[in-house]
Amino acid sequence: MNVLVTGGTGFTGWHAAARLRETGHHVRALVRDLEKGRRLLSPLGIEGSDLVVGDMTDPEAVARALDGCDAVLHSAALVSVTAPGASPDAFEANVVGTRLVVGGACERGIDSILFVSSLTAIVDHHADRITAYSPLVECETRYGRSKAASDAFVRQLQAEGKPVSIVYPSAIIGPDDPGRSESMSAYRGFLSRMIDSEGGMQFIDVRDLAILFERILSTGAEGRYVAAGHFSTWSSLIDLIEDVTGAKIGRIKAPGWILRSAGSVGDLIGGLTGRSFPINREAMDVATRWRRVEDSPEIAKMELCWRDPRETLADLYRWFAERGAIKPGSIPRLME
Repeated sequence: MNVLVTGGTGFTGWHAAARLRETGHHVRALVRDLEKGRRLLSPLGIEGSDLVVGDMTDPEAVARALDGCDAVLHSAALVSVTAPGASPDAFEANVVGTRLVVGGACERGIDSILFVSSLTAIVDHHADRITAYSPLVECETRYGRSKAASDAFVRQLQAEGKPVSIVYPSAIIGPDDPGRSESMSAYRGFLSRMIDSEGGMQFIDVRDLAILFERILSTGAEGRYVAAGHFSTWSSLIDLIEDVTGAKIGRIKAPGWILRSAGSVGDLIGGLTGRSFPINREAMDVATRWRRVEDSPEIAKMELCWRDPRETLADLYRWFAERGAIKPGSIPRLME
């Protein structure tokens, strides 16, 4: 296949592009920064005319990128819109980009299209069961609202019979992050201290997610898929990271209502100062109210099995150490 990948210089998109190349597909990438694109994607064999320079909100750039492709993976999204001072234009970029890339692919008759959403877009903490066909939830952050609006647009295309699939991943982690994704930054900080409260964390290895993307695109599968991955309560996740790394992690024991209240205070401070605060209400709601979400059964039918979370965490923390992001002494068991 000739596959267009957006977000190819980001964490999820880079791994997806690598997997597509490994399995023999031709990949084209839409990149905003040519030098960054060359640095990160040339080692994968994506170079020259396969690096299309432009923004996902630029109709002409998107049209050039789509030309000649028979599959599309849209994983690009601006995450800076979570900042309190982010402009409305930043919020709109995710929606405009989805309309141009996914909508444009449909208009061209491309018959294998995949949109990467987020599990937080459909997790209602009051619902008895969450599936890929659960309704979208209202988010407080601009980023969350932009993803929900983008998702709603893609769902409408599905309702019209267009060949578009949606994947809802949980927190995405693993080695080889070309940028600084939020999940990865969180796991780096976990080595020093973590909350020990209600709720928990659910994550999926970025390499497993890339395999899922490739299988959906190569088979032309349609529909919606929850890629929830592994769930741990906060206490069991602390135990797991300590066991894998040999680290001694400080535990911040607090009931959920206190953490959620602190998040509300953070939102107030951020709104008054225009600066990001370490915690916010939406993040604390997710952290303290999250419960296990099951993968879509169709994933098992693809003969996909998520790797052991111990392998993911070990590879992640070794990669941190190799890049100088953490001190080797902070993960003594992995340095033996």
